[in-house]
Amino acid sequence: MIRSHQGISSRTARVETTHLDHFEQPKEHTVHQLPYANKIETEAQGVRPLFQTPDWFLKGKRYNIRLRSEIVREFLGDGQFNSILDIGCGDGSLSLPLLTQSNRLTLLDISIGMLDAARANIPSGLAANVRIINDDFMQTQLEPRSYDLIICVGVLAYVKSPDATIAKIASLLKPGGSVITENTNSAHPLTMLYTRLARALKPNYPISRVRSKDVLAAYSHHGLRLSGLFRYSLAQPGIAHVLSQDRLYRLLRLIHGNTKKNRNIWLANEFLYHFKR
Repeated sequence: MIRSHQGISSRTARVETTHLDHFEQPKEHTVHQLPYANKIETEAQGVRPLFQTPDWFLKGKRYNIRLRSEIVREFLGDGQFNSILDIGCGDGSLSLPLLTQSNRLTLLDISIGMLDAARANIPSGLAANVRIINDDFMQTQLEPRSYDLIICVGVLAYVKSPDATIAKIASLLKPGGSVITENTNSAHPLTMLYTRLARALKPNYPISRVRSKDVLAAYSHHGLRLSGLFRYSLAQPGIAHVLSQDRLYRLLRLIHGNTKKNRNIWLANEFLYHFKR
């Protein structure tokens, strides 16, 4: 996440409002199930309450939200999209900049607090082009092959089955459509270290183990090809107490560059992908 809390299997009421550098592509299309942490379904129930009052995340991780939003625009360039779905939309920072008078946007999140923030960010005069859904993505009924752009950032870490989530995303995408997605690579040493620290401090906090090579293989299995990739690392624990959000953002840009020149990828455990059908 921005929206790392979304797609969790939970019983929530449905509320709708209308208003590639050297990273190797998978060679086989035989993936069936991604590895993920034991008891993730049970543990994931603890994530949803954390984001019902989301200011701690929207303010404390603003540097990351800003970076991700800009990377999405770098991936897409001046592409035009008629129907956009943002899964785990948070405050809408990644998708609302793509909203125009001539397209439609669906914002989906299990957090009412996040959706309230997203609703407040809808540009004046465009509310009628936005559909807001408060629900778990896997429980939401959406029309197959109805979106030409799907954004799913910060979601795979907290779903029961990453492969099932990817399969549903693929089923909703139109021919020729694009998917922007993200995961924290569980095979990276930084992720392993942070996971141990997180487990020690918050034993019940859900952290799934999803490897980037498995994400690539799963999307390939469902007929999507990798079009763009950006890798970076988040700020080290505690550094946010020293540097402002703007300086954290500038530091990450200095270290990791942009989609055209992605630097120091050996440090990176966060992966942002652009897939196309």
